[in-house]
Amino acid sequence: MNHYTLPNRDRVFFDTADVLAIREAIKALVEVVLPIGRITCGGHPAITPLLALFARESGLDRDRLAIYQSKLFEGRLPPELAEFVNVHMVPAVNNNRTASLTAMRRAMIGSRSFSAAVIVGGMEGIYEEHKLFVERHPNAEVLPLSTTGAAARIIYQQGEYDPTLARDRTYSSLFRRKLLPVN
Repeated sequence: MNHYTLPNRDRVFFDTADVLAIREAIKALVEVVLPIGRITCGGHPAITPLLALFARESGLDRDRLAIYQSKLFEGRLPPELAEFVNVHMVPAVNNNRTASLTAMRRAMIGSRSFSAAVIVGGMEGIYEEHKLFVERHPNAEVLPLSTTGAAARIIYQQGEYDPTLARDRTYSSLFRRKLLPVN
């Protein structure tokens, strides 16, 4: 096991993240949502490869996945990004990482009307993403999966959310109950 510290990153994200739970939540999200809906997310070096893998394994239509990425990171993007049909490269802002990520998040969150946001793991940027999402889509469901740890756990703890989000690790069932229309 490799241990390292990323500068300017709060240890709470690394100390509480449950990598297996994050992986299982992403897999369940693809399996439950893609057959009938769409997934839109920001590109991330750990999450993008998982989305590509699970979409490939499921045999589902990958054009239902939209990935937003800042042009600031061109040249350092995961190779799996090439597997996606809907990749939206958002212009960088003055070579400024914070401003560029905010621009990418605004473009992503404003790209369509969303019925839900699922928060899985995450670090500092998830706080801004959550705030922007709730402002833009006040009637949408927000599911911070506390069991995945990191920023998702903190957002769950700071809000008023369904208590099952703090303990339920049967992500496929959870997503079916929370995200799919009732027949």
